[in-house]
Amino acid sequence: MNQPLLCSVIIVSYRNFEETTGPCLNSLAQSPEDIEIIVVDNNSGISTKKKLTLAAEKDPRIKLLFLDENQGYAAGNNIGVQAAKSELFLLLNTDTRVPAGAISRLTSLMERHLHWDMLGPVTNNSGNDQHIYTLGKDPETILSQGIHWCKHSAKLDYPTDRLIFFCVLIRKKLYDELQGLDEEFGLGYYEDTDFVYKAIKAGKQLMITEKVFVYHRGKGSFSKVSGAVRKLMKQNKKLFKKKHGHGENTDHWRIKNLQAMARYLEHLDKNLPVTNLDYAFSNRQKLAEELMPNSPIKRFFYRRNLKKVIARFRSRLKQIQKQN
Repeated sequence: MNQPLLCSVIIVSYRNFEETTGPCLNSLAQSPEDIEIIVVDNNSGISTKKKLTLAAEKDPRIKLLFLDENQGYAAGNNIGVQAAKSELFLLLNTDTRVPAGAISRLTSLMERHLHWDMLGPVTNNSGNDQHIYTLGKDPETILSQGIHWCKHSAKLDYPTDRLIFFCVLIRKKLYDELQGLDEEFGLGYYEDTDFVYKAIKAGKQLMITEKVFVYHRGKGSFSKVSGAVRKLMKQNKKLFKKKHGHGENTDHWRIKNLQAMARYLEHLDKNLPVTNLDYAFSNRQKLAEELMPNSPIKRFFYRRNLKKVIARFRSRLKQIQKQN
């Protein structure tokens, strides 16, 4: 009798094979896990189709779905999910690289915690509390730092009200319940935020794990994207607000990072290795310094709160070290 798949990996492809989809599939090839990899190509063109076909010939786990037109991120994922065989699936951006064993660890956590509905890893580029501090620009250097993080961090799992869909593990039951990603958002932007808000409203459990790191290149700052992309982002932001009656109602990235630092302080008294907590705290402290607000007033209050968290953590850490 065949064992069930660990999960179905859904990747929506659109051009830039050499820079994105190719390296992503190469990283998955390093993990011979029992998964299916469904690549939905949004009509990239002949060159990309040929390269995807060659990749599928090398890795029999890859299933290719070629669309006749670019239907966008939401529709691409929905089509991929419809073809998926597993009850767990991983929505994975093309500009990611997945370390060996990462998918097994994610699926194992979801299997152990049946009340979790969605799960995301930490990364080098997300703009929420999944983001940890890394140095360097090349993927290999960042990946090595991510692997080091997984070995030495606090290894906490914690709830969140914001998951970024560069890499997210979702139960098929939830995806069906929320009717997938809203294709009204067109080519992309805000469909993941919309899905998260619907899940939170439905009382679902969204989690972040520090046990898994996935590299994410990201698209850079808003100011560096094209005029067409900025227009689409603004348009979909208005659509999101129309649907939910408000804009994004969640704490800013820098505040979420402070909350993560405070969480390590809370766990100092919970019999976790203090060296791991100190490592994770110091990492996020470096990130906190980089997230300083431009506004003088905001900077004043943020810096004050940051100093308080640091002082409390260091004081309690010294007390524990003296006791030991």
